[in-house]
Amino acid sequence: MTIQEIIKKSLQEVKRRGVTLSPDVYEEIFCQQAKKANVIVEDCQKLEKYLKRLSPDLQKTVKSRHVSTVDQLVQYLASEVMRRADSAKTSEVIQAYVLLVKRLLQAVALYRDGKATAMADRDKEKIAAYLTREEIDKIREHWTAFVVEFDDSFLQKLALRCGTEGKELREIIEAADRCLQSGKAPMAELEAVGQLLVASLVPSIAPEADDELAAVSEEIRDNPEMLTSPGVWEDVKRAIRRRIELDKEAVTTQMSELDSIIEHINQALIRVIDCGESNHEAICAIQGELDGLDLQSDSFEVIHKKLLAIASSLEIETRMLSEEMNKSKEEVHQLQQRVRLLEQALRQERKRSATDTLTKLPNRRAIDDFLAKQEAAFNRYGDNYSVVIFDIDHFKSVNDTYGHDAGDVILASFGKMLRRYSREIDFVGRWGGEEFLVVLPKTDLEGAKVFAEKLRDVVSKSKFMYKNTRIPITASGGVAERASNPGLQETLKRADENLYRAKAGGRNRVEG
Repeated sequence: MTIQEIIKKSLQEVKRRGVTLSPDVYEEIFCQQAKKANVIVEDCQKLEKYLKRLSPDLQKTVKSRHVSTVDQLVQYLASEVMRRADSAKTSEVIQAYVLLVKRLLQAVALYRDGKATAMADRDKEKIAAYLTREEIDKIREHWTAFVVEFDDSFLQKLALRCGTEGKELREIIEAADRCLQSGKAPMAELEAVGQLLVASLVPSIAPEADDELAAVSEEIRDNPEMLTSPGVWEDVKRAIRRRIELDKEAVTTQMSELDSIIEHINQALIRVIDCGESNHEAICAIQGELDGLDLQSDSFEVIHKKLLAIASSLEIETRMLSEEMNKSKEEVHQLQQRVRLLEQALRQERKRSATDTLTKLPNRRAIDDFLAKQEAAFNRYGDNYSVVIFDIDHFKSVNDTYGHDAGDVILASFGKMLRRYSREIDFVGRWGGEEFLVVLPKTDLEGAKVFAEKLRDVVSKSKFMYKNTRIPITASGGVAERASNPGLQETLKRADENLYRAKAGGRNRVEG
């Protein structure tokens, strides 16, 4: 079947149902028709496409909730996001913001460079909006590395010797360059400057310098007069950049080690928190240890040891929790077994509560539920339906003549006959006493009358036996369709009135 044929069938279905054509209604009916035709349309696979992007565990959870539309999926995911948000994570984000602001202020206070100031202003704008924990950590790590590796003490000494002044680093360097090129700096001062440059080339964080830095440092130390040559400054600039790269690599390695430990602590804390409120004291103690870390004053080695100690204590705590959980595992299993048994009993009881004990047909309560669903389909899609109320004629005389046991046999046999001659989609139930109700989905008044007349004829020609005695039985019926009445109750009332007309008209007949 082509897409054009599916579109045509969809529009025919809209017209048949008599519903208002809107984008949502058209999409729903179009996808139903495409599914019937076994044609895969990408626009009808939105839910499956979004489900594939979820994790397997989340996909399983969504399917268990019987999510069938994209709107239902969005509602479920939104509720999950709200449920998982808690005060602990909010507190972490606030602490990250505070730490980030401290690092930014330190950087701006230390560094006399217009670019650094602009970068600080840009990051402040970011902080004004909501950021995730990961985004905040990235900014904080960037500024932390900057603060750790920055050292301008050598520039201050250079300014004293060459009389250089300025707020910008570029201005200080250019002034020093002019001083050296002019020859104003004596050899003694060049040697001092050379020593300062050599000291500045020694990495402050990396364990040691590499061969390139060592070669430049040795050349400056042996021949400080080379500092007056413009070509040497390019070598010095490259050496300084290399020294910064070495420190960055060292910081990255150290931060990687700390991140690994912190991630281990984070996972352990999550396991502790998930195990219940009984571990509140242990969590508070660990948080106290974390708050005690002084990231500004403590060295990497001190912080490393403190984090390892916290991780060790968490390992002990989680091991104890694991042992407690294993002890209660059998009890939980027994409770699950009891719940399953109770659920099974509840299902059986619900089925019994909706079934007439004599005829084994659905009772008045079950009929009301089915009628409510048919009414909803009529209101939403315009699906018409009809009802037929059957009543066994002269049933009181049957009880009086043959006894109530015979009457019970007649009721049960009549119910089976109604069920046998009805369609699978039809709903047959005991309406009360000797009255039975048949709901005929997608059936108009004429179709319902044909069905009722057929059942009336079958009943009048059937043999109802009780203790080898044939009991003649006839039935009357009242028919009504939903489309001809303003509501469900009016439809039932109309069918009841038509049944009364059939009784008054001589019985063994159908009115509609």
